[in-house]
Amino acid sequence: MHKEIELLGEEIAADIAHLDAALHAVLEKIRTFDEGGGWYRQGFRSCADWLSWRVGWNLGTAREHVRVARRLVELPQIDEALRVGKLSYSKVRAITRVATPAIEAVLLEDALLTTGQQLEMICRKYATVQRHGKELGPRDERDRRNVRRRDLDDGMVRIEATLHPEEAAVVWAALERIAAEKCREPQRAEVIEAAKASECQPVHQSGATSRRLDVPAGTSSTQETRKSSAFDRAGALVAMAQAVIRGEHGNRSPYQLMITVAAPTLQRDAADPSSVACCADGTCISTHAARRLGCDASTIELVEDATGAAISVGRKTRTIPGPMKRALLQRDRTCRFPGCRTRVFLEGHHIEHWADGGETKLSNLIACCDYHHRFVHEHGYRIELRPEGDVVVFDDVGRPMSEVPEVARVVGRGRAMIARHTADLEIDPDTRETWNGHPIDYVLVIDEILRTEDRAERRDGDGFVVGSYG
Repeated sequence: MHKEIELLGEEIAADIAHLDAALHAVLEKIRTFDEGGGWYRQGFRSCADWLSWRVGWNLGTAREHVRVARRLVELPQIDEALRVGKLSYSKVRAITRVATPAIEAVLLEDALLTTGQQLEMICRKYATVQRHGKELGPRDERDRRNVRRRDLDDGMVRIEATLHPEEAAVVWAALERIAAEKCREPQRAEVIEAAKASECQPVHQSGATSRRLDVPAGTSSTQETRKSSAFDRAGALVAMAQAVIRGEHGNRSPYQLMITVAAPTLQRDAADPSSVACCADGTCISTHAARRLGCDASTIELVEDATGAAISVGRKTRTIPGPMKRALLQRDRTCRFPGCRTRVFLEGHHIEHWADGGETKLSNLIACCDYHHRFVHEHGYRIELRPEGDVVVFDDVGRPMSEVPEVARVVGRGRAMIARHTADLEIDPDTRETWNGHPIDYVLVIDEILRTEDRAERRDGDGFVVGSYG
């Protein structure tokens, strides 16, 4: 019996080595899927979000797998060790947090001769030494601590802040608090009302009836937020800025995004497909963006004569009245897009747009987060609300999307897949080198890593390629 238990232990060791080797093949597929944007086409904010929905991982696990998959491209020796089952995924995950091509070989050697826990300790200590080894002066302080804004080529705007850890902790705590508060009370009337603007500029179009849209403050045609579980920290950052601008007037809109657009432009079958809407600063946005922003906004009708003079100006009205918006949020509570459970910064969506004659009633409205609202208007997706209350979303090629994906069927406990990916490998219980039981001299190990890195930097300065030597 004792011998049988020992054999079982050896079988476990071999099976786990096979599993890690097969996981390497999965990571390669994840990397290809991520680079190809397969997750985006299915309406997700990141590959990790898609993995969480499709395979049932929690978001942290999904993010780690995506991170490791990306890093392995830069570390071919570590990548090969995982492929043949010599390194466990746990060890690879630790190494990829700190490894560079220059120190990859020495970290691999350490990984083969230590336990997973010991390797985690080595990587943490090395990262600590690296952080504290940098000598910084007042000039470095000025250059390192800053806030920058950069307009991106795709029309987005990146705002970056580099702060001391304690300062970042204060800012992050504020974002967490605002996001958590809005998560707990997404239906608060004052939050909903404060998110709306109230003015817009007239359009200069002779003889036309125009619509001026007053859209939620802080929203633009290029806004995109990143999903972070229940919290939307990008939205929380905007809300924090709005609160500062409002000051003591909590119900006042902090600022207004004014859009001028001719009424026919908002219709699905617009006569002039090249028509655009204009913001107050002259920025032009597409008709699709205008329709999206007009779903849940305030409007004012203005009629002009042939000379551009205003003939009549109507009263400001809400495309979704406040009481109806509250009823909508009470009914839906979260974004209704499949796989999305965002509870904050929700917008009302007219399934049949009001510009096309759609009625503003609950049976024609659903709640969408700002991210997925864009999918419906600008990326060719379509939403249907069934009489029984079910929501069906069709992607850009007309396929219905499932709220809960069908579970993949595994035959023979997945052994066929594992065997297929490890058939050319000679994996047995002794494939992996193990710790010899001697104490680890962490000072000596970290010193060797730093020496290796220093040699690589000096070689690089002499014209050698970093990491090209054994």
